[in-house]
Amino acid sequence: MLNRHLNVPGHSLTAMETIFGWVVLGKTKLFCQRIISNHASYNAVEFQLDKFWQLEELSETKPFTNEEIACENHFKRTFTRDSTGRFAVKFPFRDSSDKLGSSKDIAVHRLQQIERRFSKNQSLSDQYHKFMDDYLKLGHMELIPENEIDVPASSSFYLPHHPVPNKNGDKFRVVFDGSAKSSSGISLNDKIMVGPQLQTDLTTLLLRFRMHKIAITADLEKMYRQITLHDSDFQRIVWCNSPFEPIQDFRLTRIAYGTASAPYLAIKCLQQLALNESNNFPLASKAALKDFYVDDLMSGANSLSEALELQNQLTQMVSSAGLVLRKWASNCSELLNSIDSDMRLF
Repeated sequence: MLNRHLNVPGHSLTAMETIFGWVVLGKTKLFCQRIISNHASYNAVEFQLDKFWQLEELSETKPFTNEEIACENHFKRTFTRDSTGRFAVKFPFRDSSDKLGSSKDIAVHRLQQIERRFSKNQSLSDQYHKFMDDYLKLGHMELIPENEIDVPASSSFYLPHHPVPNKNGDKFRVVFDGSAKSSSGISLNDKIMVGPQLQTDLTTLLLRFRMHKIAITADLEKMYRQITLHDSDFQRIVWCNSPFEPIQDFRLTRIAYGTASAPYLAIKCLQQLALNESNNFPLASKAALKDFYVDDLMSGANSLSEALELQNQLTQMVSSAGLVLRKWASNCSELLNSIDSDMRLF
């Protein structure tokens, strides 16, 4: 208790200051209503044991659902590779009578919100504009010709976009919001299938990684943005370089981070590449199927010669599809010395 206190005129209440803040003291009626809350739970021994074994066991492979099978079949029917070897895919749309409504208004509104943030944060503004400039220069988005802008609402979708900072707050990722609702209450993500879980179990991957005498890690650079999307009108965005300039309509030509099927399509393309190139790059093919966690490689070998061959095969295999492995790291200095310094993590 501290020294300060206040009396409330006409009442028997006194406010006392404590090290935790102010508290109110005073008389109350002899009778006060008490609320008692009880919770009872009953779990049979068999149920508790079943839960225990589920926690102890490694995750098991579950059979695909009908929708997941449909998604797999759709990919097999529609994926292509262009003259450079790059993969091109289509969205796995659900068979549904629900139609997309107008989505441009919400995208414009969200852009205006971002512009207000830019006026208060010059660093964010500079980084965001640089990201968009790079996106355009790399050909990952294109300006929509005026004669192609007006299409039925159900045949296009405008993705709102916003920055998501990393845990340190010094960098951010631009995320495209495929879950934003159109005027019909349906979003793009409502219309497309997520796809089956293709990712290797992380526990299994880490255990296998620790068994190698020579550890090798790397990162697939901009994995999503190396895969062409045919349905680019469903990845429209609005953007302008300045709030004093007119808003323009663009479409993203590569898989966008924030769409429901993006992880599935990216991982599926990598796995398909491994299957296509298994004869040419047997070591790399095996690693691509088992030793990737999304875009992160965690592999290895038991001899220097095998490690060198694995690194070489992986580099050539992913390059054949327009992909690049960077941030190479290893506990073997001889292997690292064989890799260009600008391709290494350190």
